[in-house]
This record gives sequence, structure tokens and C-alpha cells, in this order.
Amino acid sequence: MCPEALHIASSLDGLNGRIALAIGAFDGVHLGHRAVLSTLLAQAERYSARPVALFFDPIPKHFFKPENQAMLLTTMEEKIRLLQSLGISEIVRMPFDRDLATLRPEAFASTYLFGNKNITLCSICVGEDWRFGHDNTGDVTLLTELSAQHSCEVVPVPGVLHGDTWISSSRIRRAIAEGDFNEANAMLGRKYTIDGEVIHGNEIATNSLKCPTANLLGQNLQLPPFGVYAARTRIEQSPPVDGIVYIGDAPTFRTDGNPIVELHLFNFNDSIYGKRISVEPVAFLRESRVFADSEALTAQIQLDIANAKRLLEETR
Repeated sequence: MCPEALHIASSLDGLNGRIALAIGAFDGVHLGHRAVLSTLLAQAERYSARPVALFFDPIPKHFFKPENQAMLLTTMEEKIRLLQSLGISEIVRMPFDRDLATLRPEAFASTYLFGNKNITLCSICVGEDWRFGHDNTGDVTLLTELSAQHSCEVVPVPGVLHGDTWISSSRIRRAIAEGDFNEANAMLGRKYTIDGEVIHGNEIATNSLKCPTANLLGQNLQLPPFGVYAARTRIEQSPPVDGIVYIGDAPTFRTDGNPIVELHLFNFNDSIYGKRISVEPVAFLRESRVFADSEALTAQIQLDIANAKRLLEETR
């Protein structure tokens, strides 16, 4: 399927005509989200309307408790790309602020869902436990009542089970934090990847370790346990390239404790600074640890490369 040209708006005011709407956080665009989105596509076809996905930025629970906000499963760019790949070419990225947070459910619906007279909102698809409005006082029952006044159908979509538990972004984060990629992949419905833009690092790996690397710009993403992984990397739309990725705080050379994602690609010499890449950790090689000096680390890296090449060849 070739996605249509993408249109991103900050509210429904930027749209017109007949639309069907899905609302959710869509962090990870996992199988639970995809159930809502597939329902959206079916409703759009039923009503001869355009499918539109709406999410808030930041995620409301992150807005209310920034000190306790969970790591994200996808960057904003990757979330939008995944939505588009499913056939959603119109996206509303609605800013979430204090004014929006204090609105009663009825005021939110009348102002933000049904306030644009240039659109006909035919259908709204949400997870069956979706809440909205001040203090989460609005639920699907209230949304259905409010939408009926505008001849708009509300479709609550049941969650999706994996094993005997519902799929959720928090459950996927736990699997990734434990390094259980098979579990994460099963709930995501795709391979888990770390996505970001390649930035300039401190060039320690190139100059001291004789192992040129690319560094990813961190964006509050959920990371697996610190260590070295055999990896496959997709650079924008190119075929994947084999390599190794280090995820950790680089204790041999750094003391700030901030995690980094540092990638070495095999048989690859092109400049990729400023490009967006997706790194798939395929297999865990070893834990992150402190080395006595750069020579010891260089020797270990060569062993890591050899082990990664063998494992990647075995998993083709």
C-alpha cells in the first residue's frame, strides 16, 4: 500500500468534509492501537469518510506527572510514520496544556470534536476504557451520549490479549526493559527498534578505539538493559545494514551517567549525520562494564564484532 500525502494538523479545525476519527495515545502503535485503527478504517469506508487519527502532545499523564513520566516506545517521527504506514494520511497532533486539562468532558466535546462546522464527524473510535475531560470524568458512555446529539456513531474497541493479559504500552516497556524482545515484538506486531537522528559524538570510538560509530539523539525512549547487541539498522528507506550497538553510560570514558546509543556498522563508510535511522537489537552479546584502558576495550570490541557477525548470519 502506498500511503497518501501526509497532512498533520493541530486540531480538527484544520480539516473539512466527512471524517471518521480515532483518538488515543498511540505510543508504540502496538496491536491494541492497531485494533482501534483498523476499526477506524472500516468506519471510514462505511461512511465514505476520511480516516483521521488524533493524539495529544504531550501524552496527558506525562503532562500531569512530568517527574514520573514513562519512557516512550516511539519518537514522534516514528509514531507518525507508523500511523501513515497503516493508511492514516491525516493526523491531528493536538497540544495538551492546562487549559485543555481543565475542560469538562462536555466542553471538550462541543469545542474540540464538534465545534468545526466545516466537517461532518461521522464516527469516533476509541479504546473501550478511554477517558477524557477534567479529572478523566468522561467515559465512552458519556461520549456516546454527546456524539448522538450530532448524529455521530461512537465505536468502543475492546483491548487485545497477549497470553492472558491485555496488551499495553506499559507492558511492552517492561518487556523491553527486561531485554525480552520476542515478548515486545509479539505485542508490537513488528520488530522493536530504537529510532532517532544521527548526531556527532565525542569521537572516542573513532580516535581511541579505531571503531567508527554513529550516535543517536536520545528522545526519552525506553531502552533495553545496558550492554552490547548484535543489530540491524535501517537508514531512512535503505535495506538494513548489519552492525553492533552499544547501549549504556560508557563508564570507561564518561562519568555523567547519561545513557547513549552508539552504533558501529559493518562494511559501511557513508556519512549518515543528520539522517534518521532505526536500530533493531537482535541478540544480546555482553553487559556494559568498565575496562582498564582503551586497549582492553578495543580488544573486546573486536570480539563483539566477530560474535555479532556470527549471530546475525545465523538469524537470517
